[in-house]
Amino acid sequence: MAQQTTSCILMVSPDSFSYNPQTAGSNSFQNKPEFEPETLRKKAIEEFGGMIKKLTGEGIDVLVLSNDTEIDVPDAVFPNNWFATYEEGTVMLFPMLSENRRLERSKDTITEVMESSGYSIKRFVDYSEYEKQGLILEGTGSLVLDRKNNAVYAIESERTNRILFDRYCDEMKIPSGNRIFFHANDENGDPIYHTNVIMSIGSGFAVICSECIESSERKNVLEKLRSSALEVIDITYSQLKNFCGNILNVKNVKGESLIVLSASAMWNFEDRQIEALQKYGRLVEVSINTIESVGGGSARCMMAEIFLPKAD
Repeated sequence: MAQQTTSCILMVSPDSFSYNPQTAGSNSFQNKPEFEPETLRKKAIEEFGGMIKKLTGEGIDVLVLSNDTEIDVPDAVFPNNWFATYEEGTVMLFPMLSENRRLERSKDTITEVMESSGYSIKRFVDYSEYEKQGLILEGTGSLVLDRKNNAVYAIESERTNRILFDRYCDEMKIPSGNRIFFHANDENGDPIYHTNVIMSIGSGFAVICSECIESSERKNVLEKLRSSALEVIDITYSQLKNFCGNILNVKNVKGESLIVLSASAMWNFEDRQIEALQKYGRLVEVSINTIESVGGGSARCMMAEIFLPKAD
């Protein structure tokens, strides 16, 4: 049976972090910065360094990449959108909506870092060509994976195309009953840009903002989660805005379960929700306020999980 969590993640330093106007149109979580560009970049790098220190201190294996500051990649700190890895040795590359985010994607970089870290890549599946057709699917931002139960959840948006969702499910042999494609809107009625903003699936639990799901689809989504033996922890619109849905269950090298979340998420969960989460792992709080506010993504977006097998 597939594992839901991994002890190894890849993160990319925000060396050229800045407000990205190319993504702001579809990401209502982004806010224009109050700081000058260099001050903003330094704040993001400081937050990133603090997060790395916290995660490695908890025994998580973190692979850290820097990026070429000569290239305009303001959102490189969110690598989970352009690639994903799988236990059988697959690396999938995904099509991105924004042109400057496409510059982050590098087959050569992934090959080099995985090989140098002792991981084996058996095959690449490259969906990037679909960008030319306007078909977008932004990795584990668009797709929330229940790896253990071989199920996938996705909400339709500019960044998550139904045709590609179905092709992905065919490629990864997801049974038809485990393909949960639905619609979720913010309080203004606009589609929420990524599925992993409204929900997270860990080992034994699912956090989800059910009130943002279209009423005709809500029951089906919740029933699927519960029928998969997941405890559903429901969050509100307000908690969603504070990234309570953008959390990630990982494990450390000792096999201990950890749940990584931002300080904003931690402070906006209710005590009863914290107690529910703590049944499934120790909470690891990271302070990333600048990255969240300006980048519009949180802790989960910053961590690309490595599920590849070790090389022989």
